[in-house]
Amino acid sequence: MLKKSTLPKVAYEDMNEMHYEEADLINNLFEEIESGSDDRITSATESLLEHMQKHFDYEEGMLKNRGFAMFDIHRNDHARILNETRMAYMNWRNFRDKEALKEFLEDEFIEWLNLHIQAMDSVAAEFLKNSDDS
Repeated sequence: MLKKSTLPKVAYEDMNEMHYEEADLINNLFEEIESGSDDRITSATESLLEHMQKHFDYEEGMLKNRGFAMFDIHRNDHARILNETRMAYMNWRNFRDKEALKEFLEDEFIEWLNLHIQAMDSVAAEFLKNSDDS
């Protein structure tokens, strides 16, 4: 499980809200892995992927439109985790291995999310906040 209170906060509140929504979806997926049917796990994983795409499109749109210097690096990091999550989903669809999906979330996704927020979103949020203020 992912506690929202442990997620780093950034200077742009819309980004924090997206991160909290993602945490809810991750926690829902953990719950489904523990006690849900295969169909519910599939649905929860699809919901997470849909939210990730929406989250990344929103963030990248703002950054690109405002000329964020590190846009390509930021976008590439999004693309990498989105592709890894899609691969974990395809692995789930093909093999129905709950433990593998859970391990991906615990060992890859949550670690990535925390690092991405700290290293990339914090800088992006400051940039967005400053561009809003000017």
